[in-house]
Amino acid sequence: MSREGALGRIEPMPAGQYPPPRILPPGRHPRLMVAEGELPELRDKLNRSVYAAAASRFEELRRSDLGVLREDEARSGMALACIEAKAYAYLLFGDEREGREAIDAIRRYFGVVSFAGLADDYRFMGQTMFTAAEVYDWCHDLLTEDDKYTIVAAVENRIAPGMEIGMPPCRYGVVAGHQAEAQLLRDWLAFSIAVYDEYPDIYNFVAGRFFYLYVPARNFWYRSEATINGSSYGGYRFTWDLWSAWLFRKMCGEMVYSPKMKTLPAMWLHFRRPDGQGLRDGDDYLEFGGRWDQYGFPWFYAGNLFRDPVYRKQAFLKLGNRDRFFYTELTLTPVQLMIFDDDSVGEADYEDSYPLVKHYSDPFGVTMARTGYNVSPDSADVMALMKIGGLWTANHHHMDFGHFQLYYKGILASDSGAYIHYGSPHDMSYNKQTVAHNCILIHKPGETNGRAVNSGGQLMVPGEVLDLSAWLSDPRFRMASVLGHDENPAFTYIGGDITGAYGAKAEKVIRRMAFVPTGDPVIPALMLVYDRVTAADASYRKASLLHCQEEPEISGSRVTIRRTACPKCLFGPETQYNGMLVAQMLLPHGARLTALGGKGEEFLIDGKNYPYDVTGQLKECVETGWGRIEVSPGSPAKTDYFLNAMYVCDNGCTRSERAALLESEDFWGVQLLSHAVFFPKDEDVYGGEMILRIDNTGGDPVRWHVTGLKGGVWSVISEGNELCRSYVSDQSGVLTVTVSRPELRFCYSRS
Repeated sequence: MSREGALGRIEPMPAGQYPPPRILPPGRHPRLMVAEGELPELRDKLNRSVYAAAASRFEELRRSDLGVLREDEARSGMALACIEAKAYAYLLFGDEREGREAIDAIRRYFGVVSFAGLADDYRFMGQTMFTAAEVYDWCHDLLTEDDKYTIVAAVENRIAPGMEIGMPPCRYGVVAGHQAEAQLLRDWLAFSIAVYDEYPDIYNFVAGRFFYLYVPARNFWYRSEATINGSSYGGYRFTWDLWSAWLFRKMCGEMVYSPKMKTLPAMWLHFRRPDGQGLRDGDDYLEFGGRWDQYGFPWFYAGNLFRDPVYRKQAFLKLGNRDRFFYTELTLTPVQLMIFDDDSVGEADYEDSYPLVKHYSDPFGVTMARTGYNVSPDSADVMALMKIGGLWTANHHHMDFGHFQLYYKGILASDSGAYIHYGSPHDMSYNKQTVAHNCILIHKPGETNGRAVNSGGQLMVPGEVLDLSAWLSDPRFRMASVLGHDENPAFTYIGGDITGAYGAKAEKVIRRMAFVPTGDPVIPALMLVYDRVTAADASYRKASLLHCQEEPEISGSRVTIRRTACPKCLFGPETQYNGMLVAQMLLPHGARLTALGGKGEEFLIDGKNYPYDVTGQLKECVETGWGRIEVSPGSPAKTDYFLNAMYVCDNGCTRSERAALLESEDFWGVQLLSHAVFFPKDEDVYGGEMILRIDNTGGDPVRWHVTGLKGGVWSVISEGNELCRSYVSDQSGVLTVTVSRPELRFCYSRS
């Protein structure tokens, strides 16, 4: 309904812009964050020892004097927490004095608060709107008509027009960016639920947009079991997805998202390194603090929503044992902790139950492999991240399709760059670009790539994706597709087509990667990376990149990378890194290996450095990188093959292993230690007959791994005798057999 007063006219939200929401708020109050019949349990929590700290802090907040609010006090989340506590006290105990205090306080708050000069002011605006929603719903029976008008008019006329999502809240997209955060997923949703009785148009617009645009985009991405927009923003923004899920769960008991939503928070445990840090993905601001505490928020909300004791334990390890509270827009106040936490869920460890290998399906397209979950300074676990990728989301996503990372006693094949100032020359031309990752470059002279200088990388799509329809219908967002993946912990494989990421300058770019734990305490793991790269023009310069944190050593086609630092800013105990990576560049023949890096040259592009803009020295846990090794063909050709055979060991290891290049008519291969790994030369998926050979003068059994095969039944033949028949799935494309023969014939027989 519309109404006019001192704060201006309340205009109805546009009708018919979105389909009607399938769920409507019930007629009861409370309905915001409190389930029907839940009040006795919430009162009981105040007397339970496990919530003693929260109950004590709640008592302090509810008794705070908010009689006079200055502007500086109103710019504090603490004042909002006090208002929340007073409203909650009325909800629990029915003391009209406290209820009126909450109502009067939020009215005064609107009159004095100023958001001018605040960084990301829309977040604090939203927090104010959210607190107003709590007061409106929890104190509903005390509200006068003037109270209702004042709260709604203040939100719509004084706060909402200044928020990025706009008024009405429909500006920009729903997949990435600030609009994919709290503005609609907590703040507007909560407010629309609270005021539904008097202003159903607000809920119909907000929830209509939510169900029509937000939910489908998230359910589509959830099937990958990974978060959007990287290791920092992915966790932050997923917190707001969880808030929206909780709002509906409490209001009507329904789960509004796909069940796959439950799996996403496990990603941060799969990606957790033995030093307590996380593997970098996209823009990463968490590395600046060295603690990665922010994951505690989604672990808390997901752990209780899905009754997952692993998530819940991780939440309290990060957030404190129910005695730390947070009053920024990423809130976890004493009131919210007691509302959402369920101690009957319990807590559990994950180290013995989580898989060593996890594939995150399209549109993420990443396989994460590791040898264990020992997070400690003396851990000997190896980790390999192998990314093909799928769809690009822009915003905090990087152009890193085909990227890999390798960790053993320190990050060895690393990410590069630093996310400090969004949109700076370093950020746009280096940090977000392919040149900062372990990827393939194809340098086309004169090429433009948005605001970035030409570094030969993958091509950004102008603008951010708006919604699921645009995401799926615009082929420019489809950067890569996984051709096959196998999650066997003894041999992990992923291969894919990343041609789309390079636009018209590439005819075909295929990358295949394999991770092989050896069981050898000296050389615990191998990693192999194979590429077939066909450019649109033979003159386009190609390069395969390998980034490192310390200066590498190059000897012919052999690269040695060490990690020896002892950073002081990590989560948990200090870790003395002691890892070494040996990389042998078997292809292209006659390759040129060039090291680009060192002080003042860490971020070189065509001879010019693009340093990050920061005052003072970054903490040691910020892994900006020493620089990179570029592996380039010795002479121009339209098609080139790259093959990098790597192994890890302790720094200073005196044992040296040589990888042997294997070649047949249709396959390239690597023989290293007791493994032989083969990749198709030119076929995306190979089906037919081939003869493969290895050097087996010693007669010891060798594990043959043939990748990129067509799904179906394959016969393995030696000297005219069939040794075995093996079924290869379409999903995997990998055949593994252990024999001591020097030559095998592989025949595809049927699908």
